[in-house]
Amino acid sequence: MKISILGTGLMGAALTEGLINASHDVIVYNRTIAKTEPLSALGAKVAATPVEAITASDATIIMLSDGVALREMLLNDVTRVLLKGKKILNGSTTTYSEIVEIACVVAEYGGDLAEMTIMVSPDPLRNKQGRFMIGCKTIDESYWTEILLSIGESVNRLGEVGEASKAEAPMIFASIFIPVTVAYAAAVAAKMNMPQELSERYINMAIPTAEYVLPNMLARDYSKCMATVDSYASAVTTAIKTAESVGVPTKILKDIQDLFRSAAERGF
Repeated sequence: MKISILGTGLMGAALTEGLINASHDVIVYNRTIAKTEPLSALGAKVAATPVEAITASDATIIMLSDGVALREMLLNDVTRVLLKGKKILNGSTTTYSEIVEIACVVAEYGGDLAEMTIMVSPDPLRNKQGRFMIGCKTIDESYWTEILLSIGESVNRLGEVGEASKAEAPMIFASIFIPVTVAYAAAVAAKMNMPQELSERYINMAIPTAEYVLPNMLARDYSKCMATVDSYASAVTTAIKTAESVGVPTKILKDIQDLFRSAAERGF
């Protein structure tokens, strides 16, 4: 199939590589064109605009930072009039209300918008080990399942559009709090000159899943980066919107967002 990927950050690039490895023809677009060059070298065609990518493909997968970016790309005056008959899968992080509202507008213009949550890090996507949750119309389930199983091991449809975002919401909160908790524990241990062997042992005992990130944190090793600092800041924005919608306090989330933004400004 001809599949376009709009947004070639860490996950978008990994998704593109997986689709190329699965023998699909892939068209990529990214606002920063330099990020598409490694994918072009692997065989992807680079589109100059989102419109070019969408019109040239059978299916479009969008991998942006959040619902605001998704809306700006998909529903602007130029793009939305070309959505008729197009099948689009959103992989951007959105709230339930955002994706449902955007899907309704896409439908008004004759297109079909589905959504997915990716349950693995970038490397498994490259190696046909992806795991996905999707929200879509019943009639579109087999269409998206076939595409995603070409790069993955499992696809679970949770229901209509919005259900995947709903299921992803608690995972977003966990993905925000766990690395911050581990980082605070590691920083205190380092500043108190604790032997690394001891600090690793006690932090791993206290914090589930710390073992997956702590060694790289202590070694300042970013070669296995799962996401950028900016993408975490965007995820916190989505978490704040979700928390506000259900009446959960947001101050701690806003403080964490300040940490991520500060880290980005300092070049981390």
